[in-house]
Amino acid sequence: MNIIKATSQHIPEMNEVILAAKSHWGYSQKMMDIWLPDLIVDEVVLASRHFWVLDTEGRIAGVFSVSVDSEQCCELEDFWVLPQMMGKGAGRIMFGFIQRWMQAQQVTELLIVSDPHAKGFYERMGAQEVGLQPSLPEGRKLPVMRYVRGLWPPANV
Repeated sequence: MNIIKATSQHIPEMNEVILAAKSHWGYSQKMMDIWLPDLIVDEVVLASRHFWVLDTEGRIAGVFSVSVDSEQCCELEDFWVLPQMMGKGAGRIMFGFIQRWMQAQQVTELLIVSDPHAKGFYERMGAQEVGLQPSLPEGRKLPVMRYVRGLWPPANV
């Protein structure tokens, strides 16, 4: 498995991975339709943050991105793994890459607004829940996680 910088040529397959990963959790089509505009990657979204893909044997098995604001605050915007790759180390490889990237960028904190199904994974990576963020549909709340590089033992990657 190799991590490579995402390009516009990857967009169609990235979106396939994103939709497969989100659908894996059994959300209704109605919910997926609500979230779809915010999930899909296009040229504008690709250019707005740091995107990478996890390539395995010429296919994209994972998609992830980090945004950085003017104050060097980082947020994990995307973190998607093909369902058939879940539980096989793909997420650990991707998160390990993020840890090394943070170190190279001299960034210590990463904010993660997590799908409830992914919260346990981020906790295993060393993130802690610090709050809740409103989501769609109205009344839904997502866990807000905070990963601080060097504060907790690093993930086994």
